[in-house]
Order: sequence, then C-alpha cells, then structure tokens
Amino acid sequence: MSEDQRHNLGRWGEATAALYLERQGLSIVERGFRCRFGEIDIIAQNPDVLVFCEVKTRRRETFGAPQEAVSWSKQRRLIKTAGWYLNQRPWDGELRFDVIAILAPEGKELSIEWIQDAFSWEE
Repeated sequence: MSEDQRHNLGRWGEATAALYLERQGLSIVERGFRCRFGEIDIIAQNPDVLVFCEVKTRRRETFGAPQEAVSWSKQRRLIKTAGWYLNQRPWDGELRFDVIAILAPEGKELSIEWIQDAFSWEE
C-alpha cells in the first residue's frame, strides 16, 4: 500500500469513526486537532465526558489488530497533546482516552471496535 493509500485509508477511518461516535450519542468537538506535541484524531463529548479518541484503521491484521498500534509512546504523546488542549479549553467534567479500531478488509464486512477508557492519564 502506498503512502497516499495509507493516508486516504486513515482519513476515511477517522470520518467513519466520527460518524460512529455521533450515532452512539457523542458530539464531535474537533477532528485532527494538532499542536506541537502531536495530534488527536477526534475530540468528542457527551454532557459529562470529554473523549480524546485515537483511530486506527487497517485493511488486514497481518501486523496485529489495529488497536495494538497505540503503543505506550503514542499514549504519552496523546496525553501531552490532550493536556495542551485542556490548557487552551478548560473542561470541568470527566476525561477519557478511547481507541477506535477499524478493520476494513477489501470486499468484506467492516468491523469497528470502540475501546472506551483504553488508557488513562496515570499510565
């Protein structure tokens, strides 16, 4: 898969995940939030919880399940980026880090796994 195809698959996965979260009752606050520390794919909320969501999309599980790509170092970057976001836009409610794993094999049924509270600030 070329770099362009990977990029397009990732963008498609993020759009699919955003739609999925909306159907689950969350409101999308921001997509593709970037700062000097990194990027958060989706920031969503319901009235009580602000969710920082990492989306991983794969065509096949040759190198493991999509969610396995959210390494400890990736978690650290997400936490740092979320901290920066919260310095700019304070939030008084609960915070959560979720992962949405999308497996989209060509010609087969799509599978979405929403892992709520996948990791925490303290890890």
